[in-house]
Amino acid sequence: MLKYSPRRGNGRLHLFLFIVAFNAALIALIYIVDSYTISVLLKASLAVLNLYQLYYLATVITLGYALGDGKLEISSLFGLKKVELPFEQIRGYKRFSGSIRGVRLSGYGKSNAAIGRAVIEKIGTTYMYVTSSKDMLYIKADDMNYGLSPEDAEGFVRELNSHGVHEIAMDYRPSKSVSLFKDKVFTAIFAAAAVIIMAMTVNPIILYLSDRLPAMMPLSFNAAYHPVQFGTGKQFAVSQMMCGFLNMAVLLCMYYAAYFISRYDRKSAYKFICVPLVVSAIFFAMQLQTFFSFR
Repeated sequence: MLKYSPRRGNGRLHLFLFIVAFNAALIALIYIVDSYTISVLLKASLAVLNLYQLYYLATVITLGYALGDGKLEISSLFGLKKVELPFEQIRGYKRFSGSIRGVRLSGYGKSNAAIGRAVIEKIGTTYMYVTSSKDMLYIKADDMNYGLSPEDAEGFVRELNSHGVHEIAMDYRPSKSVSLFKDKVFTAIFAAAAVIIMAMTVNPIILYLSDRLPAMMPLSFNAAYHPVQFGTGKQFAVSQMMCGFLNMAVLLCMYYAAYFISRYDRKSAYKFICVPLVVSAIFFAMQLQTFFSFR
């Protein structure tokens, strides 16, 4: 197979600097805030988003393209992640140079580089493996588009042409509205979040009405999980119920965000609906921790 290196650009440097700045800001906030709830949420965000960021940084560092053996291959993570496109499944390509215009769905992107999924103007939903927008190729396959930026773009194009893959005009229109609840994965995630939120909303009221809450309960904690404010069992139940209502609002907002994004990419909708699932699980775990620690 003929291997092609990605064009050198500022994408790696920008991503690295963003990760450094993001970590510095979040770690500073963790040390500044004196709220247990906020501290837990910040630490969870730091862990999850660092895994997310490091994945894309490793992807862009190890990225490579190859043509031959009847296919186009995009590889990263030292070959652990591969996209293989047989030439017969490639409808054509479009060459482009200039600023990347579109909406990022996942990953990282700027006007001159992008790694991850994006909705590109006049192209559609695209897996972006672009390290520099100076000379890009948008590859149109049967089920998805792919953005590439080989260093030797001329040689890459000649090789594609030799395999019967030629430049074409691309036109894109977003899908009409979709029914997310016909998607079993989305429905399962939504239902799990809804069950957790319902439990964390109703649970403290049941405990209060059944006289299983102490007369005094902590209402807030500092970052070291030491109570800073106490209230009656009723006040504790009401405050926890309000947290449940707030989580309901987050679930509703993320549902509408997922609904909007599903017009462009169904799988990206999963990421939005996972947010209320994770957040509600954290709040419910803190509620149970408080109850079992101070009952």
